[in-house]
Amino acid sequence: MASGLRVRVLDMTRERSLVAGLRAHAPMEAERDLDPGADALEGVKDRLGMVMAFWHGDALIATIRLMPSGHGVTLAEKRWADVTRARRAFGVRSWEVGRLIVAPEHRSMDLLRTCLALSLQTLLQHTDARYLHASCSPLLARLYRWFGFATESTVCGETGAPHVLIHAPVDDVARALGLALAQPATA
Repeated sequence: MASGLRVRVLDMTRERSLVAGLRAHAPMEAERDLDPGADALEGVKDRLGMVMAFWHGDALIATIRLMPSGHGVTLAEKRWADVTRARRAFGVRSWEVGRLIVAPEHRSMDLLRTCLALSLQTLLQHTDARYLHASCSPLLARLYRWFGFATESTVCGETGAPHVLIHAPVDDVARALGLALAQPATA
């Protein structure tokens, strides 16, 4: 199924309703556990970030939001800033990977890999991103190791549940996904 998948960056001022149904599947309680005010920032993150939608044929089957650091609204900036050792990986040219939601009936490792590959290619067509990071459950942190991410830190949220900060250089993620990135021109 992953072949034939197409991706498009959405204009969230006009197209937010396209992904509303998929976002109903998002486990917001985990994000609220780290940032009780997370809901209030959804619109801001949608405007500042890059929201993509994935179609297979005419069916919208997945969405993702990539959010640049530097605006003070990512979980890495708000919750993890005082516990991270790798400041460079969470600063300028670092993007938070979030809201990767796949319709339950379409979930598979192959589709996840394809969505991440298309997301990274699209991100790099529009930005000079160098690092990616995300907050996730310990289970998802283990899954994302397959895609080049490493665990930076673990904290407990307000409920006592563990949350993991993962990060990776873009080059490591591209390599894990089998993507060849264009090399910068040498002087």
